[in-house]
Amino acid sequence: MLGRLTTRNLGNTSRSQSDGELTSNFSPTLTSRTIRKAKNRSGGLPTYVDVSENYFEKSNYSYYHHKQERSTSDVAFSWAIYIICALLITAFFSYVHLYRSVQTLDERTHVPAMILEPHCDQIVLYRILGNDLPPRHKQGQTLSNLRFILEHEPSFPKTKKYWILNRMVDPANEAAIIKLLKKHQQDYVRIPFEADEYLRQDFRLEDFPEPDFFHSDEYARFSKVAKLRTIDYTYHEKNLYAMNNNGGRNAVLAHAKRIPEARWIMPFDGNCFITAKAFQDIQIHLEQYGNEYKYFVVPMARLLNNTELLANPDERPKTPEEPQVMFRYDAEEVYNLNMRYGRRSKLELLWRIGALENRRSLNKPVVPWEAVERPYSKDKGNFMTVGWVFRLFSGQAQQEENKKEATSIRAFNRLLGIQDFLDGLDEKLARKTFRQENLFLYDEQALTEARFSYWGGDAEVTRVVDELNGVAEGILEVVSIGYEVDKSVTVHGGLGESPENIKKHGHFLKAPFMDQANKPLPSMEAPPARINEINLGYLFQNVTTLTLAHFFTRNPNYGLWAANMIRVHFLNEYAINNQDDYHGSKSVPDEGQHLEFLSDQGYSFPSLNRVPRIIPKYSNWPVPIPADFTTTDISYFLDAIRLLRRGQYLTHKEYVDLQSIMTDFLEYLVNSPSGIKLAQAPDHRAVLYDLQVAALATFTDDLRLYLRIVNRCRMRIGKHFLPNGQQPYQTAYANAKLESVLPPNSTESPLYQRAHLHYTTLNLQYWTLLSRAIQNTGVGRDVWHYTAKDGGRLSRAVISHTGQNFDILDSNPVARRRLIPLLHMAQAAHIKSDAARGIRHDWGDDHDYFERFQRAVKNKWGCCLLEGREAAEAEARWSSSLSSRLVWNNGNSGDVRQEAIGVANVENEGVDEAAVSALWNYIGGRPDAIGSGIPPYWMLGIA
Repeated sequence: MLGRLTTRNLGNTSRSQSDGELTSNFSPTLTSRTIRKAKNRSGGLPTYVDVSENYFEKSNYSYYHHKQERSTSDVAFSWAIYIICALLITAFFSYVHLYRSVQTLDERTHVPAMILEPHCDQIVLYRILGNDLPPRHKQGQTLSNLRFILEHEPSFPKTKKYWILNRMVDPANEAAIIKLLKKHQQDYVRIPFEADEYLRQDFRLEDFPEPDFFHSDEYARFSKVAKLRTIDYTYHEKNLYAMNNNGGRNAVLAHAKRIPEARWIMPFDGNCFITAKAFQDIQIHLEQYGNEYKYFVVPMARLLNNTELLANPDERPKTPEEPQVMFRYDAEEVYNLNMRYGRRSKLELLWRIGALENRRSLNKPVVPWEAVERPYSKDKGNFMTVGWVFRLFSGQAQQEENKKEATSIRAFNRLLGIQDFLDGLDEKLARKTFRQENLFLYDEQALTEARFSYWGGDAEVTRVVDELNGVAEGILEVVSIGYEVDKSVTVHGGLGESPENIKKHGHFLKAPFMDQANKPLPSMEAPPARINEINLGYLFQNVTTLTLAHFFTRNPNYGLWAANMIRVHFLNEYAINNQDDYHGSKSVPDEGQHLEFLSDQGYSFPSLNRVPRIIPKYSNWPVPIPADFTTTDISYFLDAIRLLRRGQYLTHKEYVDLQSIMTDFLEYLVNSPSGIKLAQAPDHRAVLYDLQVAALATFTDDLRLYLRIVNRCRMRIGKHFLPNGQQPYQTAYANAKLESVLPPNSTESPLYQRAHLHYTTLNLQYWTLLSRAIQNTGVGRDVWHYTAKDGGRLSRAVISHTGQNFDILDSNPVARRRLIPLLHMAQAAHIKSDAARGIRHDWGDDHDYFERFQRAVKNKWGCCLLEGREAAEAEARWSSSLSSRLVWNNGNSGDVRQEAIGVANVENEGVDEAAVSALWNYIGGRPDAIGSGIPPYWMLGIA
């Protein structure tokens, strides 16, 4: 036994000082059986031992050993054995000391140590239990097949069975498996799933031939299976940890090689069943050829019904499926840890030892980003095929048949199952912190702090909020014009109320266009599309402005009309007035009937809303997709809806209806040809697309889609930004737009410079907003500091762009209005990213890349305010008038456009007015905040 202990490297053990548990301190070792039995005799001590494997830097495997009662004679015999062993060891070391003392003076003589190999012939059979992966497996198949094995598989001579619980992610499922194993007195080793360790595993996004590979022409030509395999590669690190396929097998090999009696190791898959006849065949070959071969390959047959084993247990089946492998204790081969589940994890070892030389799939060239197989082993050919094993039914019959089609279906569904499992795991962990009702673009903490600063009289915040209120009053003055009480519809939706009650209770409001909404159409044409008759950008900005004004001032009219604009244009509902009447009473009339319209029955009393729970519709036509939807940022508008719901200006039903409408918008972006084309764009259009899809996904609580967007969007960074910060595709887009407007070789003209500044800043603006949104959500990888393979990085691009244009800020008002908001929002993203990485961020330190820029500009509270009271009032009047006319679309869109251009021209004296008009009408740019991608009052909660 001494020689075996030397070769197998059994380690030392120590007792834990804190909890009395017996733990292992080897690297790697396993607590010996003798010590485990001594521990079991200690009353009340746990039966679990932590085991560390050398294949993983941080892995604690809990080992369970079934306890058996021992008689007094057994205990006495054991102590006698201990004493004899102690005497033999003492005698051995005494001999060694004597031998060394009488050696000759010829120090060049080397006497090799003699290593003894004891007689050991135990087989250690492991079954590795993993997570179910629908649609590859039926949900619960691991537990049901385990039960079948425990109830029907016989015990085998000279064989010890272990079960490996390999990174079970569902605690309930794992607990049920442990309970079943204990019931049948089985030993098991638990490899735990650690969420924090899993979350450290990132996607592989930079190993493809070109940046943003999933939107490349080469990827578009792939077959569906090839695309699925390419996507599967991005999950490589997550797959390796969560599935731990070869990691679990190598843990088995390490565990078994520390068992002194073990000679043969069987690291089999969890659903493998061995009959008595099959094991007899295996054992006969081991006895005859065990000294000759280190590896034995066990062919496998798939079952369509587990009960077939009970009817014909001794019948030898056809075994065309992927075999299992047995190892002799001194075998040196291990499984390749770089081969993930679904990617030749076991086949690679079989090929390496020469067992699958004729397998066609291994002769196919791999794509350049995949890991390649190792070369042939020095033990190639040192194997024999013996016995057979059954693979129990997975629950999916069409995948288990011995047909070529079944093999393809298995492979495809395995990839689907892996990705669905990992996506579900990511979603499960993300939902610990993600909340759908939280704001997406605006930072809730910053917004709340600004409000308290305003309430506390902070001068700078007050200046911004005063301007906000001025603009809100202008919007409110215009949008409420044209509504009148509809006496035919009451708060209950009933008809024929008395004039007295109408006067007391108030009614719903209607606008002139509502009368046209329900008129019969002359043919099967599209219904009146109110949402298509407005400028969506100005609607979003008006609603958000009113909502923010209400958030700071608590003026109920702001919240009421922000909600009314949503009702009228998105929900086809009547506008309402006197919302306080539904939430409380301001006076008590003598008639005593002032509250009769308030229901005092059931759970609706007292009212949970400031508005009626049910608001009638003026039209039942579905809301169409707006014509300018794909070019308009919706993210801040969705935050406004959230704030209005919190303020009880939108009912729960309205909020759910809005989620349903936004789900239709989301599906349009994701699945329509127009949306797919936008996703494939190499410029700012794709970034706006990602921002829209991410915002809609969070609003509709489609967290899995959101995670996919924010993780894959990083692949675009290497295409959008060069290492020096340049934006080649964005520049090419601007040049293509300007070709038919500007003469050749006009790159030095003011119009070209303005258009170039517009587009390059717009791209960075959308990227920065997306980065801030991901930071605010608290779910998803950092985009701000993500570095592409070639060195491109968003933060570097913003710094480069700001530095290139910083000298024109004083002389160019347009550049000032575009760059200063970008600068402040980028600084906020930078600070947040550094904090997440544990980098302390102080003003003026080495990490404050924007300090030199911010020292030369106003702070965020004053940088965008107009100089002088008259200018501020003029701006407010123009903004409210312009936006309201665009909302109502009274046929003045051309005049409004000219007015917008006229205002722009004030800032660009010396530039030809006709040229500016042609330029901005053609390229679709607008000199205001909407066209620049700047959200309303960004300084209150984004920067």
